[in-house]
Amino acid sequence: MVTKFQDINPMEMVAPRNGKGVANNFPYEILKSIEGKVKAFNHMRLDADSAIGYHQHVDDLEIYIITEGEGIYNDNGKEVAVGVNDVMLCNKGEYHGLASKNGTLDFIAIIIG
Repeated sequence: MVTKFQDINPMEMVAPRNGKGVANNFPYEILKSIEGKVKAFNHMRLDADSAIGYHQHVDDLEIYIITEGEGIYNDNGKEVAVGVNDVMLCNKGEYHGLASKNGTLDFIAIIIG
């Protein structure tokens, strides 16, 4: 089965997770069917000066993979500069957030529960 990116209807998120600005979510719904463990598999785009607010993953974990741009990742209270091909993991019980830097930031977000 194939999902073409141009066929995905984006969802605009204003101040995602109590962050700021705008994120566009392009959900790959096809991947949520992987043995019931993948809760979300999304291509995300943060506008310039936008951020996904600092939040906790209580019952799942989340992986980010940067595909374009630069950002600042908040890893349990520690800010780290991130860029293309960097991978971030927020395990169950941990906290994280992500902000765009110097323009838009594209990344893949995978939530596994």
